[in-house]
Amino acid sequence: MDAFTFFSTHNHNLSLSCRTAAVNFILKHDIAARSFMDAIYKVNEKRKIFCYHVLDMTVENHPYYLNESLDLFIENALTETHESLKRCISRTVYHQLKSGEHLYSAVHKQQIATTMFDWIITDSWVATRVNAIHVLYFLVDEEEWIREQLIAVIEQYLPLQEPSFVSRGKKILKLLHKRKS
Repeated sequence: MDAFTFFSTHNHNLSLSCRTAAVNFILKHDIAARSFMDAIYKVNEKRKIFCYHVLDMTVENHPYYLNESLDLFIENALTETHESLKRCISRTVYHQLKSGEHLYSAVHKQQIATTMFDWIITDSWVATRVNAIHVLYFLVDEEEWIREQLIAVIEQYLPLQEPSFVSRGKKILKLLHKRKS
């Protein structure tokens, strides 16, 4: 069974057991990232949300899963506007960058940085904003403007945010100031 058939015909929900079963299906059947990404953009919106949650879980444990399809992922994922998708995408990028490997090109990193800043300042869900500041932290050594803008955005938004953003923001600011000295 291919990825499209699996994700378009089965009844899926966002429960942990259902997402885990889908991740296991991908790994057991050696579904290529390209095939999975193609399926994501062929299924309806509800199933697309489920697929992005599965992709997030897959990359969390297998950060190199998307290596062969990074262009396709960046091209499509960074244009998403649904809040649940943005949360999953920011987590997916976070897990890839956390792995320490240089997966993304300079152009990809520029696109990621721009999108993450947009998601922080456009009142995305707090989980997306928290993930975005951590993604940007991984990119601060790429270009000086990222570091400067990240510090400015966190300092500007910190007093007005939810506790999770405040906690992560303070942690990131501390790390940024420590790295600067």
